[in-house]
Amino acid sequence: MTLKLPVWPPDWPSIGRAAADSFASGDWGRYGATACGLLQSRLTEITGASASRLVCSGSAAVELALRAAGVGPGDEVITAAFDYPGNVRAIELLGARPVLVDLSANSPCIDFDGAAAAASPRVRAVIASHLFGVSADVVALKATCEQLGWTLVEDACQVAGMMIDGRAAGSIGHFGTWSLGGSKLITSGSGGVVFANDDRSAARLTPILDRPSDAFGLSPLAAAVVLPQLDRLDEMNRRRSETAVFLRDEVTPRLPGWVWESGVRNVSAFYKTAFTVESAQARLRVITAAEELGLPIGVGFRSMADTSERRCRKPVPLDRSRMLGERLLVLDHRALMIDASDRDELARLMLATAG
Repeated sequence: MTLKLPVWPPDWPSIGRAAADSFASGDWGRYGATACGLLQSRLTEITGASASRLVCSGSAAVELALRAAGVGPGDEVITAAFDYPGNVRAIELLGARPVLVDLSANSPCIDFDGAAAAASPRVRAVIASHLFGVSADVVALKATCEQLGWTLVEDACQVAGMMIDGRAAGSIGHFGTWSLGGSKLITSGSGGVVFANDDRSAARLTPILDRPSDAFGLSPLAAAVVLPQLDRLDEMNRRRSETAVFLRDEVTPRLPGWVWESGVRNVSAFYKTAFTVESAQARLRVITAAEELGLPIGVGFRSMADTSERRCRKPVPLDRSRMLGERLLVLDHRALMIDASDRDELARLMLATAG
């Protein structure tokens, strides 16, 4: 049996109708388009943010949040040494210096104690990313940021729809971000969202975006095709979560040398599920076998742990970030969207990659 993965981006009729309606109405080519306003309103309502702004990418969303936080030349921004590399590039683009800290034990997310230990008079902001269905400790991080006069940028680009203690991921930091990129849980091909989660943050974001036209906006057609995906986000996240729990509880214990790195949540937003294997060589063997079997397994991020100290300040050991950079594997969410009847075949293929 060959495992048939769902198509992504999705080919749902509702998306086709939304695109056709946008074209027929002319909304696709207007300033102040109805679809953009509706999507922003829906996102604000769903997340509880003070304001939601559509932008051209998740990477731009992080950069714009840092700009609104006042980050500039001579400042420092704390971030994890294992994270999306575009976040470090955004810090450097603004003339600031990245401060790299390690990950929490048994987590792919930034370590709270490490972030607190990295304090200096130059620190302006912290970026905390939720990764692989695991949430960073953003509640504690925000409290520390407010105590020290820092801004927390909550990077929820991978986890649209995740809830953290009853609050939407992206709505807890001073600013939050989602990605609408081509492979993400909701896609417009390219796009993103910046959330401002208090009135002061919203007031700092608005003049950066409005010049007076929307300088970084998402196209109306892109907004139109996101709306039907947003309608089904919870449904699809539940479906992905069911397969992730199956992999965690039924498959990973049968994979010699594999460790589940996607946390203990039974319901989350899994863009990718993560595993570590015993070595970089073992990872290469798995990826090679997975490619032959048609499984979407690849590497995670490149660790920044060995980056020159001329480029980044590194106030704490970065052992876990270095290890994940060498040994982490990720399984794409397309494999999590399979029918329940196909899970045994997914398990068989996963076991086959391990030899």
